[in-house]
Amino acid sequence: MALLSLLLAVLQEPVWPPAPPLEQPAAAALPADLPPSIRAESRPDGLLRVEFAFDPPAGAEGVFLAGSFNGWNPTATPMSRGGDGVFRVTVPLQPGRWLYKFVVDGRDWYPDPRNPEREDDGHSGFNSVLALGRLARLEDSDGVVGDGRIEAAALGHDPTRPRDLQRLPGGRVLLRYRTLAHDVAGVEAVFRDGPSAAMAPVFEDRRATLWEAVLPAAAPSEYTFVLSDGDTRVSDPATYRLEPAAGPVFRTPDWAKDAVWYQVLVDRFRNGDPAHDPPGAPPWTGDWFELTPAERAGGQTFYRWAVFQRRYGGDLAGLAEKLDYLEELGVNALYLNPIFQAPSHHKYDATDYRHVDDFYGGGDDYAEVAAREDLLDPSTWEWTTADRAFLAFLRRAHERGFKVILDGVFNHVGEQHPAFRDVRAKGKDSRFADWFAVESWEPFRYRGWGGFGQLPEFAKSPDGLASPSLKAHIFAVTRRWMDPDGDGDPSDGIDGWRLDVPNEVPGPFWEEWRRLVKSINPDAYLTGEVWDDASAWLDGRRFDAVMNYPFARAAIAWIGHRERKIPASECAARLAALRLSYPAEATYVLQNLLDSHDTDRVASMMRNPDRDYDRLNRCQDDNPRYDNSKPRPEDYQRVRLLALLQMTSVGAPMIYYGDEVGMWGADDPNCRKPMLWADLEPYARPRENRVEREHLAFYRRAIALRRGWAALRRGEFRTVRTDDAQDLWLFLRRLGGEEVLVALCAGDRPARLRLAGRDLAALGLDTAGWRTELELPGLDGAGGSWAARDGDLILDVPPIGGLVLARRRGE
Repeated sequence: MALLSLLLAVLQEPVWPPAPPLEQPAAAALPADLPPSIRAESRPDGLLRVEFAFDPPAGAEGVFLAGSFNGWNPTATPMSRGGDGVFRVTVPLQPGRWLYKFVVDGRDWYPDPRNPEREDDGHSGFNSVLALGRLARLEDSDGVVGDGRIEAAALGHDPTRPRDLQRLPGGRVLLRYRTLAHDVAGVEAVFRDGPSAAMAPVFEDRRATLWEAVLPAAAPSEYTFVLSDGDTRVSDPATYRLEPAAGPVFRTPDWAKDAVWYQVLVDRFRNGDPAHDPPGAPPWTGDWFELTPAERAGGQTFYRWAVFQRRYGGDLAGLAEKLDYLEELGVNALYLNPIFQAPSHHKYDATDYRHVDDFYGGGDDYAEVAAREDLLDPSTWEWTTADRAFLAFLRRAHERGFKVILDGVFNHVGEQHPAFRDVRAKGKDSRFADWFAVESWEPFRYRGWGGFGQLPEFAKSPDGLASPSLKAHIFAVTRRWMDPDGDGDPSDGIDGWRLDVPNEVPGPFWEEWRRLVKSINPDAYLTGEVWDDASAWLDGRRFDAVMNYPFARAAIAWIGHRERKIPASECAARLAALRLSYPAEATYVLQNLLDSHDTDRVASMMRNPDRDYDRLNRCQDDNPRYDNSKPRPEDYQRVRLLALLQMTSVGAPMIYYGDEVGMWGADDPNCRKPMLWADLEPYARPRENRVEREHLAFYRRAIALRRGWAALRRGEFRTVRTDDAQDLWLFLRRLGGEEVLVALCAGDRPARLRLAGRDLAALGLDTAGWRTELELPGLDGAGGSWAARDGDLILDVPPIGGLVLARRRGE
């Protein structure tokens, strides 16, 4: 009987693997021409074991590897020095295209000198490029469905990436799997001790197809993928494992899905209290390029260094005064650049996180209050006049329905910070000696962010900030602004944070800090300044969102460029891939921006097309080819089309102050001019510096469109058609009974599209009930139109224009 039971158990044991593994040549994922600094070999699990080597300049004490595979964290991947003096480290990588640099002694970033493959890093330097696998070097798939051949080197699944594995409510699991484009007829996800499911293609570009399945609740188990094509049925050579959930399902604040963000550089937005202006404040409406008498007397020139030292007097009183304007514009969430005590206009050089800048809050008591406080003892902290002014503004903004987040700069401070002054005065005897990245005590030398001595960096360890008392200080500051009265009710505090250069602070700090923030206010919103792939930041452990610069790059490459223009289909594919990169909870709350305080203005980007995003755009860098003159009407037309795409896309749109009135300018400092206000006109050079009223009116209509249709904020997104010959993109947003069709034309000629009745039916649509919800006429004033004819839907879209149709079923 025991033998029979054993036999039955064996017979019932699921066959594993469920199909013969696909044979993968040992070097299938390895290019033949790796640079001499790179060695790689395949692993049985489909990953590659990649060794990086770097011989740093003489005197280097430590080297780290940073790249797109570790969130560009400069301390996450330490390298070890060998007997030959060369630093090496081995990391497991998926086949794909990776960017990297070497970080020497925590401050100097070097591309790989032995790797000729490079690309611009957007900061006047280069990233090294490592392409692993056939797919990374392939421009167009050569796969053929039904031929029975499956390209092993193109298969991909990384359970550590949100793109490929997500935990969903109810214990469900979302899996995605990559194959070569049009190479496989079907894919099935199979668990060894659980469910299986057929996968459906959710994305395809010229090289790859991404397949997806959502499985019911599954216990921790091994799983793999079974691929079918023609007579071939094989399994992935690798077996993966679903680990127990590390925490609760990732959720982001619900309100953030409905946000329309507005970024405010307070010093340049509105002067509401001229009696408390900084000394030497230039006239708000004056000529931006004209030196003040004090600047001339000091022997300065405009770029050296007069414009960088200006403070115009914008303040919280001015921001409060213009809440009516912001409400009429339609925005409902404010991101404020740093507001804490600091000498500069931008305030990324904080003197004190505990207090709002005196000039912003109409006070003059910071020094007096700070003298009575102990940085290390929050019980001694008081509220200054400016602090109270900010809390009053916060109450007023909340009463009007606005959310407000602050810029958290927890990587460095300014040299006037009391802790740094104490270190400079007392050296190793200072209570704060372990706060800063001091490289030498005699002579005193420290690391400044970006090489700027005015911005002393905090000391780091692999676990985060090196100093326990510094971490405690930042945590106390976090509590102070999120729950000012400390009563456990966060409604009197800020609604979240935007984090500056978060990649320069090791990830464990952010994980612990997130837990603190969410314990104070589970509905708080956390977003980070991450310029590229943010997978490592949006898995539920660190942030809710990031500033979505990849959205801007793709949109501008389609609508803004001329000679280097990408087609509509490429823009649609890039944004589709971006939407799939992160959990939906994050994707729907990403800050979809076009520009910021760190780039040239979007209108000036249109004036200067065919440049890499945020490159060669600073007038002071001896860059005569950058046209810093006022944009032309056709440039503003393109901005309006970009805004329409922004307001109809998945993710929360973010407007940089003044874009809506047509402000323009090259990168810093020219992107930071004082806001244009109709009630302050005329400005100097009035033809150039005036509110573009037609532009403003369109922004208001486009924002109202988004605010009026939940489908645009929370609905599914589906590309209906791209027509590259006409440069036309038609997509559908849908939520419940709401349906919105958006047609955008980035071409120079009118476009016509006919959707046949059978195509409408395939989408679950018909011709009934549609109405024109918004149109962006062409430069000649000709608008778009549509007609229902013989069961078909015919759309006429003006050049550099758009047409939005919408309906609510049952109306």
